[in-house]
Amino acid sequence: MNVVSLFSGCGGLDLGFEKAGFKVIWANEYDKSIHATYKLNHPDTILNTSDIRSLSASDMPDCDGIIGGPPCQSWSLGGRSMGMEDERGRLVLDYIRIVKGKRPKFFIMENVAGMVSPRHIDSFESFLKDFKDIGYNVKYELLNAADYKIPQDRFRVFVVGIRKDIDCMYIFPSAQTETYIPLSKAIGDLIVAPKPYNNEIVDSNYESILNHDYYIGDFDNKFMARNRVRGWDEVSYTIQAQAKNEPLHPQAPKMEFVSSNQRKFKEGFEGLYRRLSVRECARIQSFPDHFRFIYSNVKDGYKMVGNAVPPRLAFYLAESIKRCFDNAEDSKRDNSVLIGYVKSEKDLSIIRKNKVYYIRGGSRPGAMQFRQLEKPIKWLLLHRNGERYFFELEDKVAESCDRNKLKMLGFSPQGDDYWLFSIKREYSFNQTDNLFMQLNINTKIPQIYILK
Repeated sequence: MNVVSLFSGCGGLDLGFEKAGFKVIWANEYDKSIHATYKLNHPDTILNTSDIRSLSASDMPDCDGIIGGPPCQSWSLGGRSMGMEDERGRLVLDYIRIVKGKRPKFFIMENVAGMVSPRHIDSFESFLKDFKDIGYNVKYELLNAADYKIPQDRFRVFVVGIRKDIDCMYIFPSAQTETYIPLSKAIGDLIVAPKPYNNEIVDSNYESILNHDYYIGDFDNKFMARNRVRGWDEVSYTIQAQAKNEPLHPQAPKMEFVSSNQRKFKEGFEGLYRRLSVRECARIQSFPDHFRFIYSNVKDGYKMVGNAVPPRLAFYLAESIKRCFDNAEDSKRDNSVLIGYVKSEKDLSIIRKNKVYYIRGGSRPGAMQFRQLEKPIKWLLLHRNGERYFFELEDKVAESCDRNKLKMLGFSPQGDDYWLFSIKREYSFNQTDNLFMQLNINTKIPQIYILK
């Protein structure tokens, strides 16, 4: 399938789609400091460098999909967060305008979590309405990159639209791992010391590791307001687009508490505190080592890496798009199955007694966010200690509930947000196991499949 990329940056989203078998035929990026990097790493894609506000849909080739992330600064709660009052925030409208003009089969739009915050939710819902009005079935989710084998906490909202004339039920990719990838696995082998940088031209003659240089500017009061060090056995903090705000390397001890808005470096270990290098940030973002970032100012390197969609997450999103269209003829309700896990015999007894099953909601690790579903799920397949239990669900969508309702039923939930499914009847699994021979039914992370 052919894809057009808007607000492409260095092409993290594009790279993931290319790996999944899509062809990114045309891209648009206005920031001239990024052009050389994009062209080098995406040689088969036509790069347009015009201001998107000056372009019309007719300036772009026909395509099956449009992908991209309009600028996030206006929606981030870490800055002024001006939303539509900022001209950068209004660029979302240009994304919608292009989608309306091209009418692709699908689109994916990415932005920061602040876009769905109470401050901006009205604007966000107006965007969703605009997409629906121009002919798309729209779903959105707040995803954490750490759930997709990426070694950092990174929450981003993704909006996916499927053209209404296509009989296709889109489902966001489920979490891919129950155990997060730590920094030791992501960057532990980078034992060559990086090059320091402070306002001089970057030496691009790297010995063995591309872009292995780091910014050594001052640490300001905002940076010192909280701990910026994650340990080797943890995932990274979010990789930032500003050099001065990058997380610190895990070789240093955690910063020590001084007050509610001040931390300090541990005495005697000050020399260990340095920002992650551009390459280390790229590793944490899941860019391959051969992906080269071209810049004369290291701040531009951090900007390209930090603004990108992690390619591995983009790959899983691209795969979910492929599954959606592959299953376009098999997307009826009767083909959907939820695979879940039963923690104890007590829970199994409560499930059978009350004819309900619950899973995590919200954005916590292991959660599945069923806001994406517009149709009921037909089947429920549960497993525990090698045993399997098969149920038919009631003909209705999952119900949102909190822990209090679950406690009233006899469960012992630990969180706040859940989805509750109503069970119609139980079947003998032995009579139906041939349907599930090719499915992974051992995971503790809930999964949805469309059976063929």
